[in-house]
Amino acid sequence: MSLFDWLKGADNEGAPAPVVDSAERLALYQKAWCPYCQRVKAVIAELGLDIAEYDTNDPEHLQALLAGGGQRMVPCLRIEFEPGRYYWLYESMDIIAYLRRHFGERA
Repeated sequence: MSLFDWLKGADNEGAPAPVVDSAERLALYQKAWCPYCQRVKAVIAELGLDIAEYDTNDPEHLQALLAGGGQRMVPCLRIEFEPGRYYWLYESMDIIAYLRRHFGERA
């Protein structure tokens, strides 16, 4: 795989999102006005999770999203499955399903 493919997040294609043991290993890239982001944030609140949030209106956070996930689409859940290694999960319903599946029983 080329560096360009990796930056686009190509290593995620077809691979299931990895399970992590703590919400501290998650970060949500979002925009305040985005209704899909609000949907995800409502589930985060419902589950009582403390997840770092990064607003992609900030150029630094947008650049991190583009460099890591390869798309500017939000919401995006960044999952740190190993130190310094990330899985980028897009689509609000996929993010919600992931959060409910892996953190729902803890709430």
